[in-house]
Amino acid sequence: MRYEHKDGVSATTGRTTSLHHHLDQHVLGEGQREYRAMDDLLLRILIFAAVGLVSGFFAGLFGIGGGTIRMPIFIYLFPWLGVAHAVMMHVATATSMALVIPSAISSTRKHYKLGDLDLGIFKTWALGLVFGVAIGSILLPFVSTGILQTLFSIYILLVGFYIALNHGRFYFGQKPPEGVRMAGISSVVGVIAAMTGTAGGTVATPILSAFNMQLERAMAISAATGLITGTGGTIGSIISGWNAKDLPSYSLGYVDVVIFLVMVPTVMIAAPIGVRIGHKMNERTLQLTYALLLIVIGIDLLRRLYV
Repeated sequence: MRYEHKDGVSATTGRTTSLHHHLDQHVLGEGQREYRAMDDLLLRILIFAAVGLVSGFFAGLFGIGGGTIRMPIFIYLFPWLGVAHAVMMHVATATSMALVIPSAISSTRKHYKLGDLDLGIFKTWALGLVFGVAIGSILLPFVSTGILQTLFSIYILLVGFYIALNHGRFYFGQKPPEGVRMAGISSVVGVIAAMTGTAGGTVATPILSAFNMQLERAMAISAATGLITGTGGTIGSIISGWNAKDLPSYSLGYVDVVIFLVMVPTVMIAAPIGVRIGHKMNERTLQLTYALLLIVIGIDLLRRLYV
């Protein structure tokens, strides 16, 4: 008969019992997993600190909100970092929307102090934005990564061609529409913003300018547009993604909290540097460079999907 002591060592064989062996393996496995998780977290912090510096610099250089720069970087990096394909674009879109908020607050305050923000027009514009962002946020979980990437690629291609070929040439009327028509236009802007992870300003400014609105006023409403779309899109993405599967660690719905917290300060550091350099360069040269960048990225993203 085999007899075992309480310490788990067999009196006949001197071997550690399977219970202790499994406990040791479990403790070792837990330790390895925790170490790997911390290692992965540190890697994400370093990578997205650098992404914040790069995207902030180019946002300042080109005078844009930054969504059209952030989103391609996210799309290229996320698969390499192991973000599940099924939610890759959802996380990219939602996190980019959250990153719109800090810069939109700063920009809106600046335009308001300068007296450029027409609150009478913006109230109607904002109602449509809220409706559009809500629709986009509701649709987001039901749209596949492939479709979202296609939509984003087409969006930046259209923006790129507009800047390169037709900048300032559209004309819709002598004055901006009012009431339901105004809210209807801004609701489309809201849907586009929520589905592409951008502030919507890239669409808002040319639309308002085409209605013969003074550029400074159009840019002020465009800046405040990001405040509505960023806040609404972030809240909507948190709610719609609350029960989503395969999300990255430290996510709040579809919003990656680690990326958000790391990128906010680095974007704020790099953006003013880009602005200073941009002021020393030819404006049309910057516009064409930005347009070419968007066109090249848009074509490459579509190529990755369909070729």
